[in-house]
Amino acid sequence: MDSDVRQQLEAIPGRAAGELSTPHPMGTAVAIRSIRDFPDREPAVSFAVAGTVLQDDEDLIVVMTSPGSDRASRSGRRTGPRGRNVVVTGWDGTHDVATWEGPTVVRVHPRGSCWSLWRWHDGENWVGDWYGNLESPWRRSAVGYDTQDWALDVVGEGVPGAEGLAVRFKDEDELDWYVEQGAFSPERAAYFRSVGEELAELLRRGGGLVGADWSPWIPSRDTPSVPLPEGWQHLAG
Repeated sequence: MDSDVRQQLEAIPGRAAGELSTPHPMGTAVAIRSIRDFPDREPAVSFAVAGTVLQDDEDLIVVMTSPGSDRASRSGRRTGPRGRNVVVTGWDGTHDVATWEGPTVVRVHPRGSCWSLWRWHDGENWVGDWYGNLESPWRRSAVGYDTQDWALDVVGEGVPGAEGLAVRFKDEDELDWYVEQGAFSPERAAYFRSVGEELAELLRRGGGLVGADWSPWIPSRDTPSVPLPEGWQHLAG
Protein backbone atom coordinates (compact mmCIF):
# COMPACT_ATOMS: atom_id res chain seq x y z
CA MET A 1 0.00 0.00 0.00
CA ASP A 2 1.25 3.49 -0.87
CA SER A 3 2.60 5.31 2.21
CA ASP A 4 0.48 8.41 1.55
CA VAL A 5 -2.67 6.31 1.41
CA ARG A 6 -1.67 4.55 4.62
CA GLN A 7 -1.13 7.88 6.38
CA GLN A 8 -4.57 9.05 5.29
CA LEU A 9 -6.20 5.88 6.60
CA GLU A 10 -4.40 6.19 9.94
CA ALA A 11 -4.94 9.94 10.42
CA ILE A 12 -6.90 11.34 13.36
CA PRO A 13 -9.64 13.70 12.10
CA GLY A 14 -8.73 17.36 12.51
CA ARG A 15 -5.36 16.45 14.05
CA ALA A 16 -3.02 16.59 11.07
CA ALA A 17 -0.80 19.34 12.50
CA GLY A 18 1.57 17.23 14.58
CA GLU A 19 1.58 16.56 18.31
CA LEU A 20 3.27 17.53 21.54
CA SER A 21 6.92 16.57 21.41
CA THR A 22 7.42 16.34 25.17
CA PRO A 23 6.50 13.01 26.81
CA HIS A 24 4.04 13.03 29.70
CA PRO A 25 5.90 12.25 32.96
CA MET A 26 5.25 9.01 34.81
CA GLY A 27 2.35 9.41 37.22
CA THR A 28 0.57 12.09 35.18
CA ALA A 29 -3.23 11.84 35.10
CA VAL A 30 -4.28 11.94 31.45
CA ALA A 31 -7.18 11.34 29.09
CA ILE A 32 -7.06 8.92 26.18
CA ARG A 33 -9.50 10.41 23.68
CA SER A 34 -11.05 8.97 20.53
CA ILE A 35 -11.61 11.72 17.96
CA ARG A 36 -14.26 11.20 15.31
CA ASP A 37 -15.55 12.96 12.20
CA PHE A 38 -19.17 14.11 12.21
CA PRO A 39 -21.13 15.10 9.08
CA ASP A 40 -22.90 17.97 10.86
CA ARG A 41 -20.08 19.36 13.06
CA GLU A 42 -16.33 19.70 13.39
CA PRO A 43 -14.29 16.66 14.56
CA ALA A 44 -14.94 16.08 18.25
CA VAL A 45 -14.22 13.77 21.16
CA SER A 46 -16.30 10.63 20.71
CA PHE A 47 -15.25 9.10 24.03
CA ALA A 48 -12.51 9.49 26.61
CA VAL A 49 -11.10 7.53 29.51
CA ALA A 50 -8.89 8.76 32.34
CA GLY A 51 -5.68 7.02 33.32
CA THR A 52 -2.22 7.33 34.83
CA VAL A 53 0.96 7.31 32.75
CA LEU A 54 3.32 4.41 33.51
CA GLN A 55 5.71 5.01 30.59
CA ASP A 56 6.03 7.48 27.73
CA ASP A 57 9.08 7.43 25.48
CA GLU A 58 9.96 6.97 21.83
CA ASP A 59 9.14 3.25 21.95
CA LEU A 60 6.05 2.81 24.12
CA ILE A 61 3.22 4.65 25.80
CA VAL A 62 1.72 2.79 28.77
CA VAL A 63 -1.36 4.02 30.64
CA MET A 64 -3.32 2.27 33.38
CA THR A 65 -6.94 2.93 34.31
CA SER A 66 -7.94 1.91 37.81
CA PRO A 67 -11.50 1.23 39.00
CA GLY A 68 -13.46 4.38 39.71
CA SER A 69 -11.58 6.50 37.18
CA ASP A 70 -13.63 8.69 34.86
CA ARG A 71 -14.79 7.62 31.45
CA ALA A 72 -17.01 9.62 29.12
CA SER A 73 -19.01 8.89 25.99
CA ARG A 74 -21.30 10.85 23.72
CA SER A 75 -24.79 11.48 25.07
CA GLY A 76 -27.86 10.51 23.12
CA ARG A 77 -30.12 7.65 22.17
CA ARG A 78 -28.12 4.49 21.64
CA THR A 79 -28.69 2.24 18.68
CA GLY A 80 -26.72 -0.08 16.42
CA PRO A 81 -25.57 -3.59 17.42
CA ARG A 82 -26.50 -4.35 21.03
CA GLY A 83 -27.63 -0.73 21.46
CA ARG A 84 -24.11 0.52 22.23
CA ASN A 85 -23.66 3.29 19.66
CA VAL A 86 -24.92 6.84 19.24
CA VAL A 87 -25.91 7.83 15.70
CA VAL A 88 -23.34 9.84 13.77
CA THR A 89 -25.66 12.74 12.91
CA GLY A 90 -27.70 14.90 15.26
CA TRP A 91 -25.44 14.60 18.31
CA ASP A 92 -25.90 17.61 20.63
CA GLY A 93 -22.23 17.82 21.62
CA THR A 94 -22.60 16.64 25.23
CA HIS A 95 -21.11 13.64 27.01
CA ASP A 96 -22.16 11.29 29.79
CA VAL A 97 -19.48 10.76 32.44
CA ALA A 98 -19.34 7.47 34.36
CA THR A 99 -16.62 5.42 36.08
CA TRP A 100 -14.39 2.56 34.98
CA GLU A 101 -15.45 -0.76 36.47
CA GLY A 102 -13.67 -4.07 36.98
CA PRO A 103 -9.93 -4.69 37.49
CA THR A 104 -7.28 -2.16 36.56
CA VAL A 105 -6.56 -2.20 32.82
CA VAL A 106 -3.08 -1.53 31.45
CA ARG A 107 -2.91 -0.25 27.87
CA VAL A 108 0.40 -0.52 26.02
CA HIS A 109 0.79 1.32 22.72
CA PRO A 110 3.91 0.80 20.58
CA ARG A 111 4.56 4.24 19.12
CA GLY A 112 3.37 4.51 15.53
CA SER A 113 1.35 1.28 15.65
CA CYS A 114 -2.34 1.08 14.77
CA TRP A 115 -3.29 -0.71 17.97
CA SER A 116 -2.82 -0.86 21.70
CA LEU A 117 -2.65 -4.09 23.67
CA TRP A 118 -4.69 -4.30 26.86
CA ARG A 119 -4.37 -6.57 29.90
CA TRP A 120 -6.21 -6.57 33.21
CA HIS A 121 -4.64 -6.98 36.66
CA ASP A 122 -6.61 -7.72 39.85
CA GLY A 123 -3.86 -6.72 42.28
CA GLU A 124 -2.35 -10.19 42.35
CA ASN A 125 -2.36 -11.58 38.82
CA TRP A 126 -2.98 -10.72 35.20
CA VAL A 127 -6.52 -11.87 34.48
CA GLY A 128 -8.74 -12.40 31.47
CA ASP A 129 -7.98 -12.30 27.77
CA TRP A 130 -5.46 -10.38 25.72
CA TYR A 131 -7.28 -7.51 24.03
CA GLY A 132 -6.04 -5.68 20.96
CA ASN A 133 -7.75 -2.33 20.38
CA LEU A 134 -7.46 -1.26 16.74
CA GLU A 135 -7.00 2.50 16.39
CA SER A 136 -4.93 5.20 14.75
CA PRO A 137 -1.45 5.85 16.20
CA TRP A 138 -1.62 7.82 19.44
CA ARG A 139 -0.62 11.49 19.43
CA ARG A 140 0.30 13.37 22.57
CA SER A 141 -2.14 16.15 23.42
CA ALA A 142 -2.21 18.79 26.13
CA VAL A 143 -4.45 16.52 28.23
CA GLY A 144 -3.03 13.12 27.31
CA TYR A 145 -3.24 11.15 24.08
CA ASP A 146 -5.52 11.33 21.04
CA THR A 147 -6.42 8.50 18.72
CA GLN A 148 -9.40 7.27 16.72
CA ASP A 149 -10.97 4.00 17.78
CA TRP A 150 -11.74 1.76 14.79
CA ALA A 151 -14.53 -0.28 16.47
CA LEU A 152 -12.95 -3.61 15.48
CA ASP A 153 -10.92 -5.43 18.15
CA VAL A 154 -8.81 -8.59 18.37
CA VAL A 155 -9.14 -10.93 21.35
CA GLY A 156 -6.71 -13.67 22.33
CA GLU A 157 -8.05 -16.33 24.69
CA GLY A 158 -5.32 -18.43 26.28
CA VAL A 159 -1.53 -18.18 26.23
CA PRO A 160 -0.10 -16.32 23.23
CA GLY A 161 2.19 -18.50 21.16
CA ALA A 162 0.73 -21.69 22.65
CA GLU A 163 -1.16 -24.30 20.68
CA GLY A 164 -4.43 -23.73 22.56
CA LEU A 165 -4.64 -20.00 21.91
CA ALA A 166 -7.93 -18.91 20.32
CA VAL A 167 -7.86 -15.61 18.43
CA ARG A 168 -10.99 -13.88 17.17
CA PHE A 169 -12.27 -10.54 15.97
CA LYS A 170 -14.67 -8.64 18.21
CA ASP A 171 -17.35 -6.10 17.20
CA GLU A 172 -17.25 -6.81 13.47
CA ASP A 173 -20.95 -5.92 13.42
CA GLU A 174 -20.22 -2.51 14.93
CA LEU A 175 -17.66 -1.78 12.23
CA ASP A 176 -20.23 -2.74 9.58
CA TRP A 177 -22.73 -0.42 11.29
CA TYR A 178 -20.28 2.50 11.20
CA VAL A 179 -19.80 1.88 7.47
CA GLU A 180 -23.58 1.93 6.98
CA GLN A 181 -23.72 5.21 8.96
CA GLY A 182 -21.06 6.76 6.76
CA ALA A 183 -18.54 7.14 9.60
CA PHE A 184 -16.05 4.85 7.83
CA SER A 185 -15.71 4.08 4.14
CA PRO A 186 -15.61 0.45 2.97
CA GLU A 187 -11.96 1.02 2.04
CA ARG A 188 -11.07 2.16 5.55
CA ALA A 189 -12.93 -0.80 7.06
CA ALA A 190 -10.95 -3.18 4.83
CA TYR A 191 -7.72 -1.58 6.00
CA PHE A 192 -8.78 -1.92 9.64
CA ARG A 193 -9.37 -5.63 9.11
CA SER A 194 -5.92 -6.03 7.53
CA VAL A 195 -4.32 -4.42 10.59
CA GLY A 196 -6.37 -6.75 12.77
CA GLU A 197 -5.04 -9.77 10.89
CA GLU A 198 -1.47 -8.60 11.53
CA LEU A 199 -2.15 -8.22 15.26
CA ALA A 200 -3.88 -11.61 15.37
CA GLU A 201 -0.77 -13.19 13.86
CA LEU A 202 1.40 -11.48 16.48
CA LEU A 203 -0.74 -13.03 19.20
CA ARG A 204 -0.52 -16.45 17.58
CA ARG A 205 3.28 -16.20 17.47
CA GLY A 206 3.55 -14.73 20.95
CA GLY A 207 6.14 -12.31 19.62
CA GLY A 208 7.07 -8.69 20.12
CA LEU A 209 5.15 -6.87 22.82
CA VAL A 210 3.01 -9.97 23.40
CA GLY A 211 6.06 -11.88 24.62
CA ALA A 212 7.62 -8.94 26.51
CA ASP A 213 8.07 -8.66 30.27
CA TRP A 214 5.00 -6.83 31.58
CA SER A 215 6.13 -6.86 35.23
CA PRO A 216 7.27 -3.18 35.19
CA TRP A 217 3.66 -2.20 34.54
CA ILE A 218 1.97 -4.20 37.29
CA PRO A 219 -0.31 -1.76 39.15
CA SER A 220 -0.11 -1.53 42.91
CA ARG A 221 -3.07 -2.56 45.06
CA ASP A 222 -3.65 1.00 46.24
CA THR A 223 -3.58 2.68 42.83
CA PRO A 224 -5.96 5.64 43.11
CA SER A 225 -8.69 6.41 40.61
CA VAL A 226 -8.25 9.57 38.57
CA PRO A 227 -10.68 12.08 37.05
CA LEU A 228 -10.61 13.27 33.47
CA PRO A 229 -8.28 16.29 33.18
CA GLU A 230 -9.83 19.73 32.93
CA GLY A 231 -10.59 20.65 29.33
CA TRP A 232 -10.70 17.07 28.05
CA GLN A 233 -13.74 17.91 25.88
CA HIS A 234 -11.93 20.56 23.83
CA LEU A 235 -9.68 20.02 20.82
CA ALA A 236 -6.84 22.41 20.14
CA GLY A 237 -7.42 24.74 17.21
